[in-house]
Amino acid sequence: MDELTPMDGQVESDDRTASPPRTIAVGIILNPKHPATLRAYADLVPELQKAGAHHRSMTTSVERSGRWQAEQLIEWGADAVIILGGDGTIRATAPVLAKAGMLTFLIPTGTANVLSRHIGLRSTRHAIDHCVRAVASIIRDGSTNLRGIPINTAEYQRADGRRHRTEFISLAGTGGDARAVAHHHSAPGLLGYAWGAARALFAADFTVGTVDTLNTADGSGGADTSDTGGSASAPVWSVMASKVARPAGPIAVFPQARIDAEAFNVLRVGPIPDRLIARCRAWAGIATVCLQGRPQAHPLMNYRSTTEITVSLESPMPTHLDGDLIGDCLELRVSAGEKKLLVSAPTA
Repeated sequence: MDELTPMDGQVESDDRTASPPRTIAVGIILNPKHPATLRAYADLVPELQKAGAHHRSMTTSVERSGRWQAEQLIEWGADAVIILGGDGTIRATAPVLAKAGMLTFLIPTGTANVLSRHIGLRSTRHAIDHCVRAVASIIRDGSTNLRGIPINTAEYQRADGRRHRTEFISLAGTGGDARAVAHHHSAPGLLGYAWGAARALFAADFTVGTVDTLNTADGSGGADTSDTGGSASAPVWSVMASKVARPAGPIAVFPQARIDAEAFNVLRVGPIPDRLIARCRAWAGIATVCLQGRPQAHPLMNYRSTTEITVSLESPMPTHLDGDLIGDCLELRVSAGEKKLLVSAPTA
């Protein structure tokens, strides 16, 4: 195996000159932040070579988190791209790969690995096995099982007044859930997210100026014939828009959400009582219905289904996309996308 020295987007290996005639060219994008990435890479490459694939590998960095690497591999002539990393690496590369209609494989080596879990990849080893089998199948007869994952759009205004536009995959949120993300570095791995969530439970509610939705349906799946919907100013703990049922852990917080759906499952939590005992009782009640698989039964868990939502805030609040904090924002608008990432997924 070629030695990997993580650098700023450096091409790490290109074995086409030393291998038999080309059958399929595979680009590999790896995020070296997690030790699991390099272990997975060491297992993957020999199996790809044995299956008859040629590869070229590129590492990400803070400055170049995946977009540039995807562009380089497409220009190189990749027939498929494998991403070794977490949801942040996928989010950085997905818009480029989706635009190119590139066949994409995911090998989860991040912390949460939300997208990978929701397309049926149970572990890093399972993902490697699926990838190698699928590549061999493509070489043999050109077949593979694909899922189209929409690339969604987020427009947001930070506390300094500047507006930004970017893309994301599965989850956007502002308020309490973003506070949990903000504190996850306090401890390693999933323990950090658990600690951040515990701290966020006791954070004060905030005021949502407006919550406007378009093309909506009610939380039970019934149609809402109005063009717009929402609420007046009200205190809430968090507002989230999701296309995954289980954004963290095994509990289905968004039971109606589907990763390849057109619409988001939107959840507004709160208002949570200020007094400590009442707040603890409220969270205990929410935890109970979530564990029972019916979170929508709690009066503080308010769901809608929509393809677009704008959240305006009276004061800046922490905001995240796919579990990556984007800062304190005054406004967040998310729109369901039509452009799709073509991901190879295990059969059910």
